[in-house]
Amino acid sequence: MKDETKAKPVILRLLKNKYALIVLAAGLVLILWPSGSKTEDKEAAELTAPAFSIAKEEERLASQLSKIKGAGRVSVLLSVEGSASRELAKGEEGTLVVSENGKERVVELYYVNPVYMGAVIVCDGADSADIRLKITKAVSAYTGLGMDEITVIAMENK
Repeated sequence: MKDETKAKPVILRLLKNKYALIVLAAGLVLILWPSGSKTEDKEAAELTAPAFSIAKEEERLASQLSKIKGAGRVSVLLSVEGSASRELAKGEEGTLVVSENGKERVVELYYVNPVYMGAVIVCDGADSADIRLKITKAVSAYTGLGMDEITVIAMENK
């Protein structure tokens, strides 16, 4: 009989806190519910190195240089050494590999773009020393090249 009286107050105490139990149960369900979607995982796995294209860089630079007052038409030729590459993390046993959601991938530290070696700029306004200087400074600022590594030449009239 004493066992029944001890059990009864515990049940009554649990029923008094039924709202707390409901909140606790809902929290557990949310914690255990699978998170993320397959598309997010797929997108994360498909991330790649930023593409480096010398042609796109030349187009971007030519577009900006043509906006310099007096430059006129502009054509850009850039010379680079090397190619775009990535630096991988190294561990004691070689390249560091991690496992995420059952998929293995290498750990990439950073990407390295090629180094600019020189630039040739052909434009309508190259006959003016002021325009040549402005273009040379702009190309130097964009590429990191020294002033002696940039040549600005007048474009043939057509």
